[in-house]
Amino acid sequence: VLGARVAARHRAPYVPVVQDLMGAAAAQSGIQGGGRAAELAERAESWVLRRATLVGVIHETFVERVRAMGVDPGRIRLVPNWSHIQAPSAPRDRTRERLGWRPEQTVVLHSGNMGLKQGLEVLVDAARRDPATRIVLMGDGNQREHLAQLADGLPNLEFLPPVDDADFPDVLAAADVLAVTQRASVLDMSVPSKLTSYFAAGRPVVASVAAEGGTAREVLRSGAGVLVEPENPDQFLSAVRRLAEDPKTADELGAAGPRHVAAHLSREAGLARIDALIDEAMGGLGR
Repeated sequence: VLGARVAARHRAPYVPVVQDLMGAAAAQSGIQGGGRAAELAERAESWVLRRATLVGVIHETFVERVRAMGVDPGRIRLVPNWSHIQAPSAPRDRTRERLGWRPEQTVVLHSGNMGLKQGLEVLVDAARRDPATRIVLMGDGNQREHLAQLADGLPNLEFLPPVDDADFPDVLAAADVLAVTQRASVLDMSVPSKLTSYFAAGRPVVASVAAEGGTAREVLRSGAGVLVEPENPDQFLSAVRRLAEDPKTADELGAAGPRHVAAHLSREAGLARIDALIDEAMGGLGR
């Protein structure tokens, strides 16, 4: 809102880039008063976006929602985010040994926020159904304590704090499978930032998400993972076991991730898209 008002005062181009839409997020949050918060957020977002010179969106799933807010489709531009992490550098077996993950054990890692939207109960249920599979939840969030209570007594479910940037790629690469999960009720327009890191790590992704959402589209587009129904621990475990029993397929899926990053999610490609967005917006001033 401040950016839009300053731009109007100085008659300058104004270009927001939509990373997420808080109106939709508030509606799905499950918190008390979420409906009122959603209404207020959506009104603010609509006001802000309708006044923009151009509107960037990080995924095509946002286009229809932004258009419905009154933005001319001719002013919407696709500007995907880029991957911010380096490729893994340490040997996988050394990192696994340091973390206490046995060589013969299948390790499934979820990294990132532990909130309501993620629906991480599916991973707790998966750990309970298959004691031979190690489930690791790395990160923090407002549901961490709730998940820890659900997982009490499960020796194959581990909580790890966030790791530093230097260690992050190696920890991701040390897992056998990288998990992304969302509740079935989530209107999945955005793409979790963890996906770009997952792809760069070179391990196969199992996505327990709605098939029509942005996350599912990005996983399929990358060729780096498989989809299962959200909130379905049996389907999730079945996909993990298939990958564990077929290392060749797991390696092929994993190798597709870095290729996708290099082709579409590199820092150079991402900054070039932002440059083009700014150049187009500035063109209207005759500069």
